[in-house]
Amino acid sequence: LPTPRSSNNRKGILLPGFATMLTGSTFAVVSEEVEWKPLAATSPGIVASAAPPKAKKAVEFNEDSEIAFFTNMFRWSHTAFQEIWPQLVFQITWVIVVWVMIWYWPEFTLPEELKYAHSTIGKPLAFLLVFKSGQGYGNYVEGRKMLGGLCNNCREMAQAVFTYKLSDSADMVKVEMLRKVIRRKMNLMLAFQRQWAREAKEGFSPGCGLEEEEYVGTGDAANWHMDPSSPAIANMISQQEFEMYNTIAPTARPAYVQTEINKLAAELSLETAYPEHMFYGFTANSADTMNIFKGVYRIVETAVPHPYIHLLYMLNFIYCFLVPLIYCPNSTIEKNEKFQFMSGWVASILISACFNGIMEVSGLLHNPFGHDLIDHDMGEFCMKAHTETKVIAGMVKAEVGSDDTDYSKSPVE
Repeated sequence: LPTPRSSNNRKGILLPGFATMLTGSTFAVVSEEVEWKPLAATSPGIVASAAPPKAKKAVEFNEDSEIAFFTNMFRWSHTAFQEIWPQLVFQITWVIVVWVMIWYWPEFTLPEELKYAHSTIGKPLAFLLVFKSGQGYGNYVEGRKMLGGLCNNCREMAQAVFTYKLSDSADMVKVEMLRKVIRRKMNLMLAFQRQWAREAKEGFSPGCGLEEEEYVGTGDAANWHMDPSSPAIANMISQQEFEMYNTIAPTARPAYVQTEINKLAAELSLETAYPEHMFYGFTANSADTMNIFKGVYRIVETAVPHPYIHLLYMLNFIYCFLVPLIYCPNSTIEKNEKFQFMSGWVASILISACFNGIMEVSGLLHNPFGHDLIDHDMGEFCMKAHTETKVIAGMVKAEVGSDDTDYSKSPVE
């Protein structure tokens, strides 16, 4: 590796302890200052085409109008009804079948206890539905808090790195280089966290160049580095770093980069007026970032237990299935002929829409880190952290030049 030297030290004197400072097992951090090039620059076109912007307005309700309470009911796109139309079609078909049976066998009557069984099933079903929907909404709210916490911690780490008081003897060239590498690594850590929580589970963003490919996290067939979600990973790693990270399991990459960042912060703290205070404060935010990510990981990885979800689906099907059998025969033959078999339709359709709709919504909310429009966009939060750290870095006066690197843009543009 090239020998690091300060701008005022061109005679070959090494910066104390600098040549052995490592970010990984084999690569020195000096690569950032001397001949470091992002993968996107050394391999043009490696980043896949980006996905189109998400149509967030499609899931926004306009509640400003005085008649919004009425107009908002007549929406189809991105609603529960769009998701449960097969259940509604089945229920309508089943009502028709029940009426055909009543027409041909009007003397047939169901056992009286069927009504009591139906009402009895409704109680545990309602309890299970409320519990599942509450769990889903709880995940949704907690997910938003977690993403906000990740951004907050990155901002505080950047504040510590770029604004902490330096010692009078601080080597500014070394300080500036360390600051730049730490900021790059912080954004890289968030990108790795996003990839494992989203792309590794649900694939790449719909509409991007990798939409049809499955996520491959390691090995010769790896495509994780082609991910176009901004800031693109290929803009934040070199070819050597790609080869190093490609051997590490995607689940361990965030912790690996965190270790790199902590080691860099330890080096930087030696240039500050109060090394221990700076380092402990930085590592506290670093640790909290990883703890929050583990919370995200818990939500993504923890599925609803199979016996629970099986019982819920079974009770829901039986409850909705029995509705036409109970309510359709409630009219006499004369009324049925007069009102064209109207009895039982309202109860059958409304109950099916209600129970199946709640089940579908609770399922959509269970993992709020996916690609659905109602999900929290992890890529958007990564960009927020990137923008905030870039602004903080740009406000600091520097000897060589402030760090204004924009990792959301291709280095070959």
